[in-house]
Amino acid sequence: MPSSALPSSAPQPSGAGLPPPPISWRWLVVALLVVSTFLNYFDRQILSVLKTTLKHEFSLTDTHYSLLITAFMLPYVVMYPIGGRLVDRFGPRWCMAAFVAVWSGATFGMGFTGTFTALVVLRAVLGAAEPGNYPAALRTCTVLFEPAQRALPISLFSAGSAVGAIVAPPLIAWITVVFGWRWAFALPAVVGFGWVGVWLAATRPGVGQSPQLTGGKTVAVTSLGPVLRSPNIWRLILARLVSDPVWYFYLFWLPGYLQETQGLTLKQTGWVAWVPFLVADVGGIGAAHLSDRLVRRGWPADRARKVVLTAAAFVAPVGIFTTHFGVVGTIVIFSLVAVVCTTWLFNQTALLADVAPRESVASVHGVSGACGALGGLLFNAVIGPVVDAFGYTPVFVVAGGLHLVAASILRGVRHRPPPGANSRGGAGKEGA
Repeated sequence: MPSSALPSSAPQPSGAGLPPPPISWRWLVVALLVVSTFLNYFDRQILSVLKTTLKHEFSLTDTHYSLLITAFMLPYVVMYPIGGRLVDRFGPRWCMAAFVAVWSGATFGMGFTGTFTALVVLRAVLGAAEPGNYPAALRTCTVLFEPAQRALPISLFSAGSAVGAIVAPPLIAWITVVFGWRWAFALPAVVGFGWVGVWLAATRPGVGQSPQLTGGKTVAVTSLGPVLRSPNIWRLILARLVSDPVWYFYLFWLPGYLQETQGLTLKQTGWVAWVPFLVADVGGIGAAHLSDRLVRRGWPADRARKVVLTAAAFVAPVGIFTTHFGVVGTIVIFSLVAVVCTTWLFNQTALLADVAPRESVASVHGVSGACGALGGLLFNAVIGPVVDAFGYTPVFVVAGGLHLVAASILRGVRHRPPPGANSRGGAGKEGA
C-alpha cells in the first residue's frame, strides 16, 4: 500500500488483551453475509418474477408496477444512510438481525395481502429494512480483512445478491405453479427468520468475534461532515448515482420483459431468467479477484479498481441492441450487461473501503448506496410510463451509456485520506 493509505481503513487489533479472531470464524461470518444478501435479493425479486401473475391478480398496468417499485425504492433511499449510521454506532450484530427480521416479516405479509394498497405498504417496509444489510456487511469485512484481501470477501457477500437473482426465477416459478403465488412470499420469509437465529448464535460473545461486530464502547463513530466533503467520496457517490440505475432496471424488469416481449410463460421464464445473474456472479467475482491481484502486485488500490471498472464500462453499450434479438440473443446481452453491473457493484464497494475511514465506512457506504438507489428510483419512475408509451428501446439506449459516464466521474479518485481522517502513515496489520 502507498504511504498515503488510510490506517483507519486497515484492520486494527480486536481490543485490548483480545487475540485476533480465527480465520475460520471470519469466513463463517462471510458465509452468513452471503446468505443474508442472497435472501435480501431473493425477497425483492419475488415481485419481479411474479409481475405478470400479480398484474392479472390485481388488474395492474406497467405504471402500477412502476409505483410498486417506487414504493420499495423511496424508503430504500432514505434508510440506506440511516442504516449505515446505525451500524457504525451499534455494530453489525444486532443491526443485521433486526434488518433481516423486519424484511422477512414484510415479505411474509405480502403473501397474504388482498389489496394493492397493502401490497404497496408492505413493499415500502421491505424497502426500509433491506438496505441496512450492505453497510453492515461492508463494516464487517472492513474490520476483519486487510485492504489487499478485502475485495474477495466483499465480492462474495455482494455475489449473494446475484445468487438470489439466479435462484429466484426458477424457484419462485416452481413454488407458484405447485403451491400458488402466496407461498412464493411466505416460504423465503420463514428461511429469513431462521437465518436471524443462526446469525445471533454465531456472533454471540465468546465465539471469537471482534468487538466491532457487537457495538457499544468499542465502536468508534466519526463525524461524517468532514468525510463527506472529500472530493474522493463525492466522486464515488456520484458514480453510484449514475451507474446503479442500470442494475436496478435489469433486476426489476428482466422477467417481465421476457414474458411480455419474448412471449415466454412464467415457467419458461424461470428456466432462463437465472442465466444472466449466474454469469454476473462469476464475472463480478473474477473482476474483484483481478483487482485484488493487481493490488498485491504493487498497483495502487485506486488504480487497480479503476482500470477494472473502466474496462467493464466499455462493454455496457451492448445493451442498446437488446430489442433486435430473440430470446437467446437477449439472454446473452443481459448476461454481458449483468457482468458489467456486478463488476461495478463489487469494485466500487472495495474502492470505497480503500478510501473511507474504517470508523465511518458503513455510514459512508450508506450514503453512497442511498444515492445509487435514488438514481434507481428516479430512473424507474419514468420507465413504466415510457414503456407504456414507446416500448423498451429508449430505456435500453439510456442505460447503455450510464457506466461510461460513471467511469469518467471516477477518473479523479485518488487513494488519500479524506479530510478529518487519521493522518498517520502506513497501513495496519491484519488482526481483527
